[in-house]
Amino acid sequence: MRQFNGKILLRIPPEIHQELAREAFEKGYSINQICMEALLARKALKQHDPWKSIQKVWRQNRKIDLSQLDKDIEKAIHSTRHER
Repeated sequence: MRQFNGKILLRIPPEIHQELAREAFEKGYSINQICMEALLARKALKQHDPWKSIQKVWRQNRKIDLSQLDKDIEKAIHSTRHER
């Protein structure tokens, strides 16, 4: 099985890089932390088909306990920040 070192080289447009750098500075985070939060949120939402229409997603997501989803995302972000 392949070994993973946890490093990913990500190429993004300079404008996005600038936005990330500004947000990171304003929040006191690193760009890495912001990207990791986005990936963790994506992982938490992965069960939802992004290709459905907005109305179908909205109808389906009414069944989701949003406070629990917020807690799950916050827990994942918190545990990742404290793993270091």
